[in-house]
Amino acid sequence: MPVQGGNAINHGVAYAGMVADGEVSNGVSKVNKGTVNIAYGLGVVSDGDDGAKLPVAASTAAQFIGVVKRELNRAYTQADVFGAVAKRDMTVETMASIWVTARVAVAKDDPVYLVVGDGTGTNQGQFSNVVGAAATLAVLIPNAKWVSTAGAGALVKISLKVGG
Repeated sequence: MPVQGGNAINHGVAYAGMVADGEVSNGVSKVNKGTVNIAYGLGVVSDGDDGAKLPVAASTAAQFIGVVKRELNRAYTQADVFGAVAKRDMTVETMASIWVTARVAVAKDDPVYLVVGDGTGTNQGQFSNVVGAAATLAVLIPNAKWVSTAGAGALVKISLKVGG
């Protein structure tokens, strides 16, 4: 009997938090110490010796760890944000070419800024190519650049060489 449907054979070209290619990459294990899931593809900052969290208004570039890597080995309820589960371990890419969602239109070789925001919780962890203000306030990430061009809200690759 033939398959009756329900199986997609065409998947997205990329997903937020997906390592983009076969370049050398480095992932570190961190604990999401917060109470909510952190969506894949967002930038995180240090939270103690073994933790990571979304940035807050006072976060600095020196606290930036990397991008939450998309992992398929997690269990979720239907209502959960698809990402790093609260109170559990996650992989954070510190050196990689990785897919993220651009907050604004970006061009290849633009600098990468991590949105820390103003404490409202609406944009933290997103990436931009400008410093922004208020809810879109961002800090420059050294040794990171956009490696493709895309419009606001589109998936685009960034290259990180942060360490860990």
